[in-house]
Amino acid sequence: MDLRKTTIFLFHLLVIFIPLFFYAKTDELFEFNKIMLTYVFAVGIVGVWVARMIIEKRVIWKKTPFDIPLAVFLISQILSTMFSVHMRTSWFGYYSRFNGGLLSILTYISLYYAFINTFKKEEVFAFLRTVLYGGLMVCLYAIPEHFGHSPSCLFITNKFDVQCWVQDVQSRVFATFGQPNWLAAYLIMLIPLAFGFLIDGWKNWSHRLIYSALIIVFFATLLFTASRSGLLALAIGVILGGVLFFACTLFSRSAQGLMRTMWKPLTLTTIVCAVLFFVFGKPFVPSLEKFWKTITPVTNNTASQSATPVQQSGTQLESGGTESGVIRSIVWKGAMQVWKRYPIFGSGVETFAYSYYADRPMEHNLVSEWDFLYNKAHNEFLNYLATTGAFGFLSYLLLIGWVYVCAFRYMYASSSPRSTLFTVLILSGFTALHVSNFFGFSTVFVSILFYLTPAWIVMLFSEDEGYQKKRREGLSLYQWIGLISLLIFAGYLWRSVWRLWQADIAYSLGKQYTAAQAATPAFQSLQKAIDLSPNEALFHDELSSLTATLAVSASTQKQASLSAQLMQLALAESNTTLSLNAVHLNFYKTRARVLITLSQLNPKYLDEVKLVLEKAHELAPTDPKLVFNLAVIAESQGDKAKAKQLYETAIQMKPDYGSAKDRLKGLEK
Repeated sequence: MDLRKTTIFLFHLLVIFIPLFFYAKTDELFEFNKIMLTYVFAVGIVGVWVARMIIEKRVIWKKTPFDIPLAVFLISQILSTMFSVHMRTSWFGYYSRFNGGLLSILTYISLYYAFINTFKKEEVFAFLRTVLYGGLMVCLYAIPEHFGHSPSCLFITNKFDVQCWVQDVQSRVFATFGQPNWLAAYLIMLIPLAFGFLIDGWKNWSHRLIYSALIIVFFATLLFTASRSGLLALAIGVILGGVLFFACTLFSRSAQGLMRTMWKPLTLTTIVCAVLFFVFGKPFVPSLEKFWKTITPVTNNTASQSATPVQQSGTQLESGGTESGVIRSIVWKGAMQVWKRYPIFGSGVETFAYSYYADRPMEHNLVSEWDFLYNKAHNEFLNYLATTGAFGFLSYLLLIGWVYVCAFRYMYASSSPRSTLFTVLILSGFTALHVSNFFGFSTVFVSILFYLTPAWIVMLFSEDEGYQKKRREGLSLYQWIGLISLLIFAGYLWRSVWRLWQADIAYSLGKQYTAAQAATPAFQSLQKAIDLSPNEALFHDELSSLTATLAVSASTQKQASLSAQLMQLALAESNTTLSLNAVHLNFYKTRARVLITLSQLNPKYLDEVKLVLEKAHELAPTDPKLVFNLAVIAESQGDKAKAKQLYETAIQMKPDYGSAKDRLKGLEK
């Protein structure tokens, strides 16, 4: 078996299956499953690479121009994790996403080095084609959604419609990515790459047809996402790519020869994209929608349109409500305040969900998503600044900047027009990604592409070493021990990933049973999740809430002994939750609900509710809901003066707080 080719094969499978993979039975359908499968592939890829070293009795490791920037960036993430407000979150990433945690960063860097030490130059082009074919599969999945037919619904409900989604997937497709902007961020890296193959194969009619079709499909799907940030990012990336290309013609002979061959594909692509934008660009240009309405005959058959919500003028961080730009500006302001509190190493990798609420601007209470949990700064750069401090932020910029520096150096010295062409277009997509990330954050597969981009650039200008196959010899005892040990270790890692995945499935099932008021299977599922992943605070949090409700239910059924046991279990699970994660605001809110529920059995727990809410208020001093709940507690305890003061404070924090106004009016009667 040729282990080098096995590694290449696994890389090809990775870029096909990761974008497509999602699973309906996990709590988060898309990103969680993608990162789990990435870990599975990474263990296999790195494992085969190490096995090659053992069998060939040599260290297979090339020095690259990115060794120092990657090392500096990795050190910044390690230090940020060491000083994190919550180390488990910094290691794994925020629960359900997991992307961005130290473990995922180690995985991506490992994939970079495995790629560098496996591929030959010509094999990189074949790999890039596979990346495009993976994108084609995703687009063929997304396009039917625009016309009211989601393949996901066919798999989940056996109905080829879009009714299985809460989101309006017909207005903004997301395919297997879960969010339109995430799909757009993926596509904007592929479109320049497809254009590169169109130019490269222009003289071949079949290539011309294939890559023209790919560009059409990719761009149409991008329009169907209605992602303004994605379209803006692509435009900036294309402009930069054009500037770079023309700059290359001034100092690089390898680029001058391309000038004569690129005009026809460029003209064709421009015309096609302009037509697509004119036909499908209504979400971006309202005047286009008015134009199409004037030429489209009105019919009485509106049944197919009735299921589609009215298209809004702007996108939000979540569906509906305040325009996204307003919300982003508020969250960004809070992110800057977090950085000021943790200037060097940040609050910890991926801990924005915890650190933001201490600095959450008061104006956040005036937006429609005022009580949403924000686990990202919705700006990749500010997210790094807030969570990894100046060290992490600057090392991240160094890594990005070094990609451009190395690419320019390679192109300046290169005599290969093909390598120069693809490097310019890879940089175009790379730039587009960072523009997109400025308005959002990276997801699993675009993170993989981010870390593979420098590997592509290095390999495009490398000289193949020949990889002479060594004559097969019998393995020594030490080699067998090494290979068996490697297999056992890989098996252990795969088992660990499997347990994490199964734990989440059990947790999701437990939540569903809880919502359906099926207490016994809910309890069993949540207990299974805890058994599989006992250090995950979220599982204990959910179980504490369930058992508190069951304790009250048992009491009403005159089962005093069972009620007492469940009450103690609820308190124990709540205590475990906070011992595992004492900085997550939501866990204090759950603790308060648990105690309020148990106060029906013993009023003494109301006093503890007040202490819990006060602790939560320390974590989130601008959250009016906490102040409101403190007011409710004060009112229930007969302290009307205190309750009035707290209601007034809540209204000052959120002037449109209807519930607080109603309670205050009732108190004043």
